[in-house]
Amino acid sequence: MTLRTGRLRGTRAASALALLVVSASPPGARVSCSSAVRYYGTWSLGQKAGPDTVSLERRVDEVRGLGANMVVGIGNKKKLLDLLPDGMLAVPGCSLMKKRDWQTDGRFDEAKARKRLAKLARRYDHHPRVYGVCITHEVTEYADHARRVWMYRLAKQYFPDKEVIQYYGLLTDQMNPAGVRVDGYGRNGERETDVLFVSLPAVAKGQFSQANVRRLKDALTAAARTPGVPVWGQTSINADNKIVTGPESMTAIWGTHGENMAAWTDTLFRTVGPDTPGGPLRLSGFFWRSLGRFPWDLGYPAFADHRARMRAIGQETCAQS
Repeated sequence: MTLRTGRLRGTRAASALALLVVSASPPGARVSCSSAVRYYGTWSLGQKAGPDTVSLERRVDEVRGLGANMVVGIGNKKKLLDLLPDGMLAVPGCSLMKKRDWQTDGRFDEAKARKRLAKLARRYDHHPRVYGVCITHEVTEYADHARRVWMYRLAKQYFPDKEVIQYYGLLTDQMNPAGVRVDGYGRNGERETDVLFVSLPAVAKGQFSQANVRRLKDALTAAARTPGVPVWGQTSINADNKIVTGPESMTAIWGTHGENMAAWTDTLFRTVGPDTPGGPLRLSGFFWRSLGRFPWDLGYPAFADHRARMRAIGQETCAQS
């Protein structure tokens, strides 16, 4: 295969060396975890592999080999659930319930929402591979705190045995007459999700930026208002869709051999939030977005070093294998 950028040529030896280092431990051996991350993997799985495609079965095997114990954001794909091996969990969604499923003519519609929730519950509520359902995507774009509490409580009626998760691109919303941004998450300690799942972009103004860790700090501070709610994050591995133009877009952000992947997760995993009765809040779930969903992500064949980096980072987590 001919690469589209010269910076990726000649890395085969480095790729092999990186893979050798990561694979040096005996099979089954586990490096003592140095973070609180319990769930680790990717946001979604796809079949893209450069100009080619691979089977879902092969992709599932691949993500397992990369140290993942969970895949989030799998959409509504029950077939994928049935392919997962023992010990690997999944989170269907994150938009099982779209805005149109909650509303009719701009007004929230409980009967309509219940109909959709009942259908989803029949599919997922008792599935052994389902950790929880991520029912909404970018929920603060159309629901304020009071409405998110209502949505969460309604969904829990249909998923009493699963985690009900809402995904937050931003923790603030503008659902008020003045249209100003309000940080209403967890107001008065009211729970609106079983997991505070947030976006943790590593790109600012087209460049890798560790200063973006402030997004995690904000989420940990918010989570302290709702004791018992863990914080998960996802970072897009294919940089930022505004600047993705080819393989070089990924290497420009993450480094030729994925050096900045480790720098980013080191920063995230070290970040500590407020003290709580259970100890200081820290990130407990982390997911790369994605493996084979986009033309240039972790599924791109030439990015062997980046996949090796993902596996090495996974060995530092407390993810259960």
